[in-house]
Amino acid sequence: MEINLNPRLADILKHHEVGVGNIGEFIITDLPDQVKFKARAVYQEINHNISSRLEVMVLTGRREKIVGSYGDFGATIEEAVYNNLRNFSASSLHPLLAAFGCNDPHTYKQIVMEEWEINGKSWKAYIGNLTPKILADEQSIIAPPSEFFDSFERGIKAQQLTNRLHWFRGYYSQFDDKITDREFLMDNEPPAGAEAVFKALPILPDTRFYSCRNFIILKNTAAD
Repeated sequence: MEINLNPRLADILKHHEVGVGNIGEFIITDLPDQVKFKARAVYQEINHNISSRLEVMVLTGRREKIVGSYGDFGATIEEAVYNNLRNFSASSLHPLLAAFGCNDPHTYKQIVMEEWEINGKSWKAYIGNLTPKILADEQSIIAPPSEFFDSFERGIKAQQLTNRLHWFRGYYSQFDDKITDREFLMDNEPPAGAEAVFKALPILPDTRFYSCRNFIILKNTAAD
């Protein structure tokens, strides 16, 4: 089953000082490059809980497209959708808004911006928060291993970047004493060598489940 979340996402954009126009198939905004958004959730009931996935699409007037997916659970549909939107807001929202010219000062407090040189070109990196999930013997805060971001950065800098804009998602999960999932995406596809990017991540002790994701947008500083 599917829910149109454009009105909910529009409210989040307004909260970040983004002007919102028509809310139809897409949310029209006043961001540069004619940026518009689309959001929906698909869900199903599993073992008396709701499993849901938020899908967010961002399009620019230059025909650039960014697509993100954010899964979660909840006791009700509303709780699951709330968790989806919270995951999106914690990981991808702020680098997206910053990269596309949002004026909200709070947005820039949630990201790191760096200048990277890759293949002889200068890029501005909009780096989102590391967003971990944990289920441990003790519900303490466990910092992501430094190897995760270091591997992510090296994987990005090893790519052949040809567009004005590229986006990257890094994700891994651990269940008990095994790494169960690794994902390195560039522009929504795993590039050559993606399976090796997170190959050497350490196993965190005394942890039933742990995962971490990071979202980064690169813009060619000479292309605007």
